Amino acid sequence: MTSPPQPGPYMPDLPAVPAWLNKGDTAWQLVAATFVGIQSMPGLVVIYGSIVKKKWAVNSAFMALYAYASTLIVWVLVGFRMAFGDRLLPFWAKAGPALTQDFLRQE
Repeated sequence: MTSPPQPGPYMPDLPAVPAWLNKGDTAWQLVAATFVGIQSMPGLVVIYGSIVKKKWAVNSAFMALYAYASTLIVWVLVGFRMAFGDRLLPFWAKAGPALTQDFLRQE
């Protein structure tokens, strides 16, 4: 008994998700990254708030928040594509903005 053919790049009915992509692994990666993000922000605030004088603690907390938010924006715009984009090396993808028209297009 033969198994059904695997979808190739030129088949008319391509699946919405590639065969190699495991939804459970991707979901766990997102959950783990969220946990790390949730615990890192208060940690940075406590560390930087304890280093400076008392009157500058709120200012340093907001600076840590701004740095954290800018890192999130850079990840969305560039880092995601480097992690999951077009393959360049076995462990690295081609860099580029993830929100370009070609990347967002659904065919």
